[in-house]
Amino acid sequence: MADQPRRVNFFTGMLLTAEDLAVEQEYHREMRYLHNRLHGFGVVSGLDVSVGRGSLRVDPGLAIDPCGREIVVTQPLTVRLAPPQQARRWVRDLVVTWHESPEGLVPALAPGSEDTTAHTRWVELPELSLVAAGKAAAEAVVLARLSRTPRGAVEVDASVRRPLAPAGYGGGGRAGAS
Repeated sequence: MADQPRRVNFFTGMLLTAEDLAVEQEYHREMRYLHNRLHGFGVVSGLDVSVGRGSLRVDPGLAIDPCGREIVVTQPLTVRLAPPQQARRWVRDLVVTWHESPEGLVPALAPGSEDTTAHTRWVELPELSLVAAGKAAAEAVVLARLSRTPRGAVEVDASVRRPLAPAGYGGGGRAGAS
């Protein structure tokens, strides 16, 4: 949190603006993220990783990132794997990060605005990526370490997965941010 928490003081007859409603939502979202950080970060449930023909699959589940944001996976996610090139070995971490995307484009009605359209919703979407082992971004949650064998097979090591735990906790998975 950059500033002290501020919430809207509603009163009878108050003219509500889009800014008032945005401030109200931001207050509740930031307080929820702060509460989540009390419990720590990591995988809460699900998000199991498996390898299929040329792709990785992540099952539905829930994780909390180090910022306290919920990463909700409602449908299986897949990541395509490049075909083995000369059976080169590699090791990568599969990570999930929180992302939001605008949705619901409508004409904007704000007088004097240069924008003629606006989005009515934000959709929180998980993003999967493969990164160099041990080099995940600070806000990412590591789901598994993947190793490509000389024969081109991909092995999944879930021992690097961090179960939900406070920062610095030494039980299971890695204790610090990835």
